[in-house]
Amino acid sequence: MATYVEAFRGYVADVPKVIFKRCDGRKFLFDELTAATVTPTINTTEINAGWSLFPVAVLPGQSTFEMSITSGKFDADLFSMANATEYEQNNAYELDTSERHEIDASHQITLLETPVAGSVSIRGMEEVESNPDAGEFTVDATTKKITFNEAEVGTIEVVYATLKSVYEAIITNKEAAIGEATAIWPVYGSGDDCTESSIIGYYVVKVFRARITTVPGMDTSYKSAATFQFTLSALDAKRNDEGCYSSAYFKKAQNG
Repeated sequence: MATYVEAFRGYVADVPKVIFKRCDGRKFLFDELTAATVTPTINTTEINAGWSLFPVAVLPGQSTFEMSITSGKFDADLFSMANATEYEQNNAYELDTSERHEIDASHQITLLETPVAGSVSIRGMEEVESNPDAGEFTVDATTKKITFNEAEVGTIEVVYATLKSVYEAIITNKEAAIGEATAIWPVYGSGDDCTESSIIGYYVVKVFRARITTVPGMDTSYKSAATFQFTLSALDAKRNDEGCYSSAYFKKAQNG
């Protein structure tokens, strides 16, 4: 449902783009969202006194502000941003993989990648140094060949580890990012002034200080595009004006 915005005489009918500036100065842009929810909550304390059946006062209590973001695009930076970490190159990342092979006439198979020593596993069989008997095999990591006893035939599945060069972020689940979040929504014209309905301005919510309270995970389905969610909650920004977040709008430039 579109939201009417009086200041522009238009509508907010799209998701925003979100920019998160982490405390270390790094900025992250998320501009392919599928959903974004901003939820400010003001809790109150009622004061009941005298003969009145109604509260004599309602005092402000604890307040919360949450922004829930759903991204339709996979971005590895999303995970490093939310978990306050960085990706670093690891040239010796041990990755398990599996392959299916047909044992050839020489009683051998050739792996597609170089196995890590001692990592080859074949169900129901055991690795030996040389001269394999029935139910045994040998591995030559240099040639990537596995040799079986002449009694072994047919198709087998091999699980083994190989070394990859990757970018890896170590996540402890103990830390979450803190920073400033800005969400920018386009505002569309209503067309009431006989002009074409188009973007006439932008509405901005800026959270001065926020912490990631729900980090993104993986929730995937067969042949369906995955989405990635995270939530940030406002913290006390310790400003002199006691501000938590700001609400702003500006008109689109004529040539913009």
